[in-house]
Amino acid sequence: MSTTDWVFLDAGLFIGALMSGDPRHLEAGSIVESARRGDFVACTSVGVLAEVYAALTWVGAQPPQTPEVASYAVRLLIENPSAIRVLETGADAGSKMLELAANHQLTARRIHDARHAATALVAGVRQVYTYDIVDWQVFQPDGIVITGPKSMISSNK
Repeated sequence: MSTTDWVFLDAGLFIGALMSGDPRHLEAGSIVESARRGDFVACTSVGVLAEVYAALTWVGAQPPQTPEVASYAVRLLIENPSAIRVLETGADAGSKMLELAANHQLTARRIHDARHAATALVAGVRQVYTYDIVDWQVFQPDGIVITGPKSMISSNK
C-alpha cells in the first residue's frame, strides 16, 4: 500500500478521543479506535504526540493529568497492538518545514503546523484528519488534502 493511501492524524483527534468531556470525544474516539485496530492506515508524528501530552498536562486541562497518566495515555495510542504508525521527522522534514514556513509566511507557533505538514509530505502522506481546518488549509497548494473527520468536512462545505 502506498503512503498516499495513509491518513495523518492531527493532535485534536487524539485529544478529543482521550478527554471524555471534549465535545469531539465520540467522533474522535471512534476514529482513533478504528485507526488503532488497523481499519485504515493511519499515522502521526512525534511532534503531534508531544502536543497531545502537552494538552493533557496543561494546567487548564479539564482535569489536568499528571505526567505519568499523560505519558501512559499517549503511549497507548501508538504502542502494540495499535496499528497507528509514527512517521520520522528527520533532516528532510526539517528542511521541508523551513521551506513551508517561508513560503507561507508562518511565524511563531505556526512553525509546528509546518513541521507536521512537512513530516507528512516527506513521507508521501497527503490525507489529513484534523479539527484545525484553517491551520492545515494553508498547505493545500503543497499537496495536503483534508479528508476528515466527517464533522469538519460537512461543516466546511
